[in-house]
This record gives sequence, C-alpha cells and structure tokens, in this order.
Amino acid sequence: MKKSIRILAPCVMAAAVLAASVSVSADGYKIGFAQSYNGNSYRQTQEALMEEAAKELKDSGEISEYTVAEANQDVATQIQQIQDFAMQGYDLIIVDPGSATALNDCIQEVCDMGIPVFEINDGPIAMDHENLYHMFFSNEDMLYALTKYVCDQMGGSGKLIELRGAAGNATDEDFHKGVLKALEEYPDVEVVAEIYTDWTASKAQTELNSILPTLDQVDGLVTQGGDAYAAVQAFLSAGYTEDTLPVIAGDNRGSFLNWWAEEAPEGYQTLSAASNPWIGAFSLYAAVDLLDGNELSNNLIIPFGQVDAESLPDHVGLGDDEVAYTAYTRDEIKEMEVQ
Repeated sequence: MKKSIRILAPCVMAAAVLAASVSVSADGYKIGFAQSYNGNSYRQTQEALMEEAAKELKDSGEISEYTVAEANQDVATQIQQIQDFAMQGYDLIIVDPGSATALNDCIQEVCDMGIPVFEINDGPIAMDHENLYHMFFSNEDMLYALTKYVCDQMGGSGKLIELRGAAGNATDEDFHKGVLKALEEYPDVEVVAEIYTDWTASKAQTELNSILPTLDQVDGLVTQGGDAYAAVQAFLSAGYTEDTLPVIAGDNRGSFLNWWAEEAPEGYQTLSAASNPWIGAFSLYAAVDLLDGNELSNNLIIPFGQVDAESLPDHVGLGDDEVAYTAYTRDEIKEMEVQ
C-alpha cells in the first residue's frame, strides 16, 4: 500500500491541475470504472447496464470517454487501476471496491487531488471525504427481510442453510449481519450450514451437492444472490420432492424467477430480493450531474429490488443470467441525489 501511494505522489500536482479543469465539458467528461470483480451474473448485468448508460451519455455529448478496469478480486491491482485513472486525467472515478478498508489511502489521495470518487455496491468503505460519494444498498436490511420471511414460512422452527458470498468481503459481512439479526427473533431455527459461494451458481451447487447428503431434512435456505436456482437444482438432485422442498429465498435472477413461475410446485411460497444492478447506470448519470455542478449527497442508499408472488408475472422471461432491475428517469435520479 505505501509503495503504491509513493508511486502516485509525484503525479499529484499534474493530476490536480487536470482535475481543476473538470468544469469544462465541451468535449464531454472522462469517467473511469474500477471494478473489483465481474465473475457473477449481478456484476455482469451491472456492467451491461452501465455500457447502455455510457452510450446514451456519449451520444448526448455529456461524456467523451468511459473506461472499465477489472481487478479480479485483487486489491493491489484495483489500487493501481484507480491510480492510473487519476494520473490519466479522468474527471471522476467510479469504484466497486474489493475491500472496505484496503483502498482508503489510495482513495484519500485521489480525493485530495480534487477528483470525485463514487463508491458503489460494496461498503460503504471505511472513510469519508468531501469528494467521496457512497452509493450503496442496505444489505443488512435486505437479508433481514429475506431471512425473516423464510423463517416465517418455516413456521418459526427448523433447519436453515445460509449461502454467503466471498469470505472477507464487506458486502458479505453486511448481508450476514441481517441474517443474524433476523435469527435473534427465531430461537428455534438452527443454521446447519454456512457456505461461501462467491455469489456464483457453479460453486453453490458443488458445495450443496457435497453437504446435503450429510444433513437431515432442511427446511429453508437464504442467499445473498447469484445461486438460488443452483440451490433448487441441488435439492432436487439430493432427492427432495414437491412435498419436501424447503423454502428457498430467491435472488432476482432469471433462472430462479422462471423456475418459480413455471416449474415450482403449485402454490410454492417464497420471496426474492437482490441488490439493484442499475446502481452502476445510476452512478454514471449522477457523475454527470455532479460534474455539471449539481448538488449530490455524500451518502445515497439505493432501494434494493424485491419480487413476490404478486409481482412475479412481471419478471418472467428474463435470461437465466439476467437480474431483475429497476431503472430510474433522469428526474427521479436528481430527486434521489439529494436524499
């Protein structure tokens, strides 16, 4: 970390001069996106929606350049990518961080230069700065609601599996807090397995295929996202039937929503929820608004998406790896920016 910061320091003066010219947008703004990881359907949907928004903003002349750098869960790589954006004179940097703390020094340096940084999804990271803007979901609230629903459907007792994300990731920890908070209200619900899946279907199914034969009847499963339909397949492969299939919380992926609508046992009751992948597109529109001189709150909580039995028909037909999302108009974005 210290070595990386020293590499950046000689460029501070030059980058500060470039950042000072942000208000001049005749050729459009340059925006960089430092992505920690794109190996699951949520991040891939997010990136696709950002590309759509970037094309619209390029067509309108509001941005001239939009560049994505992906770090593959390597924090040192992500630090270097953020530094590169700063040294290349980007007007604003969007960061989906791989750590709640390891990027602090790097982001502090960039913000001190006068370059705004938007931190989205994971976090908020453990620092504040006038040029740092947190855009995140209340992950704890989402998993609290999802876990509470599953426990209620279980009748308040029984055996539960928790599918987690990536070990050590701040988002995973926030989701897990929501599960624990809900379980305090259900002392008769026993967590029989916690499984890290990196939010991927393949890992979830492999791990569940291994552990389910060692467990008696499982009554419920909660997930952070990316692996709900894999859980369905694992339970069916383990011999669970329409009568014994547990309450499996959904993750707003097309694979799960299509199964729930078209193949699940008749009357199957569950709830599906996930972070809204449109947050990336939101950040691009908000970036232009900020650079244009509009007011923006430093902490923005973005509503998460939720699908219940009543709204399920509205989301049937998504591709297996697509994530149900909610888009907002430019006027709605401006209203949310000053919450």
